[in-house]
Amino acid sequence: MSSASYAHKPLTPFRRALARFSLSENAKYVKLTLGLWIGFSIPYNLGYPEAAVALASSTMLTLALGSSISAARGYFYRRVMSNVVAMPIATLVIWVTAPHLWLGTLLLPLVIFAIVRLRPSLFQMTSITIPMTLVLYTGEHLPLLEQRLIGVVLGMLLGFILQQLAFPPDHGFWANRLVNDGNEQALQALGQIASGADDPAQLKASIGKLRTASTDLKEAHGLLKMDLQQAWMSPHLQRNRERLPLFWCYHELFDSLVNFLETVATFHDQFAALDPHWREAFRTGLARLIDAHGKLAQVADLRVEREALAVKPLQMEVLHEIVDTLPAPGVFTSVYLGHLAGYGILLCRLSDMHTEHLAAAGVAANAT
Repeated sequence: MSSASYAHKPLTPFRRALARFSLSENAKYVKLTLGLWIGFSIPYNLGYPEAAVALASSTMLTLALGSSISAARGYFYRRVMSNVVAMPIATLVIWVTAPHLWLGTLLLPLVIFAIVRLRPSLFQMTSITIPMTLVLYTGEHLPLLEQRLIGVVLGMLLGFILQQLAFPPDHGFWANRLVNDGNEQALQALGQIASGADDPAQLKASIGKLRTASTDLKEAHGLLKMDLQQAWMSPHLQRNRERLPLFWCYHELFDSLVNFLETVATFHDQFAALDPHWREAFRTGLARLIDAHGKLAQVADLRVEREALAVKPLQMEVLHEIVDTLPAPGVFTSVYLGHLAGYGILLCRLSDMHTEHLAAAGVAANAT
């Protein structure tokens, strides 16, 4: 991650609402409606009403099955290739076996299986079966074959373009929102542990929410990464390109904290039975890590414009100091100390990511 991420200004209320809408089910319904209207009206008004249904249905299929830009592009490639290759081959089978349609019907499945087995990554059974089977009712009518091919290719292309232009899903906005939610849940649960007021039932509820945030953040990170690699146009995604490593590190942090909190909830009685001085030192060290986490959570929140961090919230030397004050003579003390150290290591990584601008400034000052 570079210092360019700190130039990321908070979104205006309109753009925030637009980003939130792009991730909703209503955005999908709007795009499907646009796909139907545009896909049907273009060939119909140009004098090709027979191709209108094929073009409109192909447009809507791309929008329905391609939930992201990269998914729409992948489906576009697979279905176009399946139709461009499958329909001419199937038509040839019908021509060769004419006028015995039953013979062509017997041969078509064998041809389908052979093509799919040859390139399973390019030709999927669901994409290639339908166009080859449709040839059975087109028979030797070449105009119907041409209309089908043109409708599919242009319809898939139109759907892909609509996916990028009409409310493209903003996975970066989703990831930022999940980082904020996960930090809030984590700090609340860890704060209860550090204060000694933790309740197993409340911890279990927090664990469920934090696990959901971690899982969704992993998905958002993957979708954002794929869209940035494959999209033709993605200005709404470029805002968060620099934050990809940060999103992944927060996912690892939340994943680690889920295990931490599960240990606390499961072995609550065993922790309460430990030496009081050790428990107090553990909570003191945890409070110092929570304080560093809170500073990182603030600078990671892009809803409000803030100054970049002037110092690292947590350095490895400080973490060593915290860990060294906690000897681990027993099994449970070792388990708790391991979770605390893992939490601190991830916070150190996040501290480095959030303060890369300080390292860049230091290099520039030394160069001058």
